[in-house]
This record gives sequence, structure tokens and C-alpha cells, in this order.
Amino acid sequence: MPDAQTIASRFIDAVNARDFETIASLVDEDVAFDPLTGQRMLGVEPLRAWIMNYLRHFDESFEDIVLMHEASGQHVAADTTARGTYRETLAGFPQASGQSYSIPSVFVFEIEDGAIVRLSHYRNIRLFERELAAG
Repeated sequence: MPDAQTIASRFIDAVNARDFETIASLVDEDVAFDPLTGQRMLGVEPLRAWIMNYLRHFDESFEDIVLMHEASGQHVAADTTARGTYRETLAGFPQASGQSYSIPSVFVFEIEDGAIVRLSHYRNIRLFERELAAG
């Protein structure tokens, strides 16, 4: 069974590759997902739908990845740089006009029995909105 850091790295690589089959294979069927927009979702299908919708608005990839884990190895944090293009306006965000952005972004993974059971995605939302508004 791969270690937690390998699973976290494979998840980010799958998001960057838009490989939804691999994403689904890495998460527990009842995964808890806390997205940057704040509303917790439960289950692999809501996670898939959220990622697909998000990527429709933001053509984004995660780079400069630094993985960290706590002593038991069950929790992994991935400090990344989100680089992308804002291509379709998302409700509550500034108007999209193809703005490019590069901002810090963090994922926190909780992994049990080789599967991601909880995933949280964080970034400074105000900084993100300023980057998009500056366009």
C-alpha cells in the first residue's frame, strides 16, 4: 500500500492531468471535502462534480509542491502554488476575462487504509479575489 505522501502526490498529479478516474480511485467513497468556498461535501461523486465545475471556471494547475506529514503519517499537507487562468465567471467572484494568476494554495489530506477520507483546500480568498480583480 502506498504511503500517505505518495497518495497525496498522486491526487494532485491527477487533478493537474484532469484524470478523474485516478482521483476517484484515491478517495474513499464517503470522502469529506472542504473546498475553498466553504461548504463541506460528502462522497466521491460530489467531489468529482465540484472539481469539474471549478476547473470549468479556473484552468488551474498546482506546482511547486512541498509535502509535509505528521508523525503517524496519516495527515499530509501539500503547500503549492496555484497557477491558472480565470476563464468563466463564478458567482461571488469578479468578472472573468482570461485573467492569469499565481497564488499560494494548500491541501490537507487525511488518509486511512490507503484512501483519502478527508480533503481540505485552503487559500487566502481575499488575495485570490484581488488577483482576479486586478486582471
